[in-house]
Amino acid sequence: MSKPKIVIASGDPNGIGPEIAIKILNAKGLAAQYDIKVIIPSSVIEHYCHSLNLPVPDKKKIIDIPDLKIRVKEGRIDKKAGQVAAESIRIGVELCLRRNFDALVTLPISKKSFNLAGFDFPGHTEYLKALTGCERTIMIMYSKQLVITPVTIHIPLRKVTSELEKSVLKSNLLLLHKTLLNNFKVKSPKIAVLAINPHAGDGGLHGSEEKTKLEPVIKELRSEGIDVKGPFPADGFFGNVTYKDFDAVAGAYHDQALIPFKILSEGHGVNYTAGLPIIRTSPTHGTAFDIAGKNMAKIESTIEAIKLAAKLISK
Repeated sequence: MSKPKIVIASGDPNGIGPEIAIKILNAKGLAAQYDIKVIIPSSVIEHYCHSLNLPVPDKKKIIDIPDLKIRVKEGRIDKKAGQVAAESIRIGVELCLRRNFDALVTLPISKKSFNLAGFDFPGHTEYLKALTGCERTIMIMYSKQLVITPVTIHIPLRKVTSELEKSVLKSNLLLLHKTLLNNFKVKSPKIAVLAINPHAGDGGLHGSEEKTKLEPVIKELRSEGIDVKGPFPADGFFGNVTYKDFDAVAGAYHDQALIPFKILSEGHGVNYTAGLPIIRTSPTHGTAFDIAGKNMAKIESTIEAIKLAAKLISK
């Protein structure tokens, strides 16, 4: 059998993405299992190999971006860096849509640099959605310990209750259920929904959204034969390890989902975008500007992203 063909978008050249990419390409164990290439300006590779004293990867593993000449500014917000990050993603998506590669792994971007470069998206997920013309995608955070999706993603906390409409919750839960069935091959998915308010609203004392928004959708989906339960107060749900009873969890907002996920996954988690016409995964950390150019970047989460991509390819 041929190796899974995986292309990696380099992320922000001023962050830890290039260092991770170089280390991934130099890892012999990965090369034996996967056909991996990285989309990145050759000048960026040269900079980090020289400054970090890392072996120069095989040039055949590099997809250069020759039109974007950039001077690396480690740890800095920069318009040119945002252009490189955006172009590497665009090329990766195009190569996967053409079936030149089986999956795309994206390394971290700086949203500020991204926006400075003229890309008005709050994150990777929204940009990928625009590039592929998808109507709906969801962010699924995957690890052996926990699979969880935030129903609302990159919005201020004050907007969560207004954005979390019943139609949004239902469509997200349906896509989560479909992804578990078709992509992860879970035969009868069990899904939990977390409450928005403390103590699940405490009968309306601390908020009514559980009664007006969450419970009607849960009831409707259960009547359609989908195993969805909740809403569960988030503190007790994780404190009592109730999450182990479910195949996936839906959190109301970004931090409610990602804080427990990052604690439980211990740096080995993966971000998977469900709903795209391509397979896309990524590590769950950011650009880490504070350690850029210091040879301190860990590659475990990126390795897990590659492994999950390969797993999804095989299914």
